[in-house]
Amino acid sequence: MIKSIKLMAGLFTCFCLVGPVLAWNGEGHMVVAQIAYNHLDAAVKAKCDALIAVPVYHSSSANSNFVTAACWADDIKSFTSAYSDSHYIDIPISLDGYPTNGVVNDPSNVVVAIRSCIITLQDPTQSLSNQATALRFLIHFCGDITQPLHCSTGVTTNQPAGDAGGNSFNLTGTWSELHALWDAGGGYLSDSVTRPFTAASQAIITNKAAAVEAAYPYSASIGSIPDPMPWALEGRGLAATVSYVGITNGTSPTASYLATAQSTTVQRMAIGGQRLAKLLSTIYVTNAPALTSVIITNSQFGLSWGSVSSRIYRVQWKQLPTDAAWNDLTDITASATSVSFADPVAQPQRFYRVVVVN
Repeated sequence: MIKSIKLMAGLFTCFCLVGPVLAWNGEGHMVVAQIAYNHLDAAVKAKCDALIAVPVYHSSSANSNFVTAACWADDIKSFTSAYSDSHYIDIPISLDGYPTNGVVNDPSNVVVAIRSCIITLQDPTQSLSNQATALRFLIHFCGDITQPLHCSTGVTTNQPAGDAGGNSFNLTGTWSELHALWDAGGGYLSDSVTRPFTAASQAIITNKAAAVEAAYPYSASIGSIPDPMPWALEGRGLAATVSYVGITNGTSPTASYLATAQSTTVQRMAIGGQRLAKLLSTIYVTNAPALTSVIITNSQFGLSWGSVSSRIYRVQWKQLPTDAAWNDLTDITASATSVSFADPVAQPQRFYRVVVVN
């Protein structure tokens, strides 16, 4: 008996915010952006590149490509303070048991900012200028929200309103306060990268991104547009268990503390870059794969669809449309503008769909 076949195309990608200063320094933000850019397919890169090329408020040759644009949100701080609260969220942590109810809830924070950027980028009626501005902010804020001290504020008896993400947690030695130490990744990040990029500066970012990815390889996954609040809560958790642990106000950090800060920085930059890549891929993959042919020949069921080179497609099946879950059959990485798939005709009925993984 010939299979009854129903084809369903779906679109799924997955991913699964201290005081108003830099979250990671410029190098850190550019490493996060480079990791993300490494995992955008050609179509999404083209969309992002076109928006980055749109002139916006105080854009310049120093932030003119996807990677250097990661610094734009900090670059404009010299000209306006309008967005200063959007780089962080003060989720309180009591460091000595003192109540945290003295921390003011600021409605302008990085979680709200990321949500706003996503809404703008998903809205085709928005002007190119608005979309270009939102993209630049999003690239930066996805770096901000991965720095633990941009998701927290340490509360003590002497600082009942919090320490502004470690900005008033004083240190001696190389860094004057805890926040600056973490912006530099405990020494993992430097300020040696010049913009616009020279060949040497590009090599620094490329090599550091490669080292981060070697430690934490990218993994494609299926899902939907995320809410950034869990990202912020994750960062707050790391601040409570890592950033504020093993360090005392008014002292110099130990070698062990710095080693932990550096290893944590590598992990967080990997997470930030990967989340940004998956988020942008989801925002800009707006059409289901276009089916081009369906055939049954030589006891093989085959289908073909239009594809984007380097994008990953997953073929799934159900026995009945009412079955609760889809079963993964295979993942196919496109190498051209069309993909074909074949499956032996072995069941009386099977329903298929193709989803975009990344």
